[in-house]
Amino acid sequence: MATVPQITATESDAKNGALAGQALHFELNTNPDPVRVSPSTGDPARADLVLVGSRRSTLPIDCRKIVLNVPTGPNSPDLTSDLNSATPQISLPGWTATTNTTAKTITFTPASGHATIGRDEGVTVQLMGLRINTVVGSSPLRIDVEWAESGDDYWSTDSTTIDIGKFPPDFVLRNFISEDLVIENGGSVKLNWESSGASSLRLLYDAADVNVLNLSTYTINNVRHTTVFYLRATVQVGGNTVERILSTTVTVRIPDLEVANLLVNGAITAKGELIAPAGHRLAVKGEVAFEEGAVELLGNRQVFEVDASVRKFTAPTDGLAVLTVSKLSGSHDVHQGYISSGGLTVRAQPRSGGAGSATLPVLKGAYCDYYYDGPTAVATVRVTWIPFGRVADSVLVESEPATVNETGVN
Repeated sequence: MATVPQITATESDAKNGALAGQALHFELNTNPDPVRVSPSTGDPARADLVLVGSRRSTLPIDCRKIVLNVPTGPNSPDLTSDLNSATPQISLPGWTATTNTTAKTITFTPASGHATIGRDEGVTVQLMGLRINTVVGSSPLRIDVEWAESGDDYWSTDSTTIDIGKFPPDFVLRNFISEDLVIENGGSVKLNWESSGASSLRLLYDAADVNVLNLSTYTINNVRHTTVFYLRATVQVGGNTVERILSTTVTVRIPDLEVANLLVNGAITAKGELIAPAGHRLAVKGEVAFEEGAVELLGNRQVFEVDASVRKFTAPTDGLAVLTVSKLSGSHDVHQGYISSGGLTVRAQPRSGGAGSATLPVLKGAYCDYYYDGPTAVATVRVTWIPFGRVADSVLVESEPATVNETGVN
């Protein structure tokens, strides 16, 4: 479970060669979480704000000023009506804090001109016991860091803004979690949470947006990939609105995967179907080797009429010529068809229980011959061309299978 922070950062205009990215990356923790507004009468609500700034570089920096710009006043975007109510603290030794109620700032500075923050180090800034005003809303707290590369005299200022929500005293949104954090592909996810005092409550995941107001549990079936679920509560008091979002992640073992493009440098082993939907193609640059099992190509299939005048054709693409002979009467052994190309010939002969078929791989541009050798008894003969690629509809005639006997086509 986690709160989704609303943080924006602005990098300074640094000279060429300056450190990339923010000098310090800040994250906010509050006590209580979330922050709640003060009642109109009685003891005010207070909050501890803890800002943890971390280095995301292996290089040290020099820092000479950290400034908290605290929205102060009685309105919805303001955090406090009394900036002096907080006790400011900082983890860097020798630094002091100065509060300016006119500028609405708390400035932390070192005893000397600047202090060095080493690689993999950071700083913690705290405002303890800050009195929160009485109006629901979202307050933008801005942190300015004045810094330079260690040993340099070119000073820059980075700014990070964190929105702090102020909620009514009776608002609750917590303990958002799935009963199972790891599931099998196609399994179900049961989510639980505690909530009260929200004007709206929505469960968000993938493209779904579900109204779960007044619910404390919800089950999603047939989950096939690792999914992040978000629970978003909105509170509206008068014209003022504040929002809180919690998230939880459920991992799917052997998940389905959807990507825009995929490049695989090694082998691909498919234990299930390999499908190219209608209107798309499966393009292979190189050889295709069928080592085991049957191969079925779904897509453009053309059935040619078995006609005395069309006993030979030129393969329009690389593909498979499939000859099927269905026995209608007489002995099984006397109905048989042949199909040949490139010196190879295969035979199709009906057997007990059904038709006989033969499949011959044919290269693009090769000639393919097929013929039927049988008695006067009538049989049904069909040739199906399965191309490895798209074929124009006008290449050859398509029809229902013709009936033939030994004298020709009926």
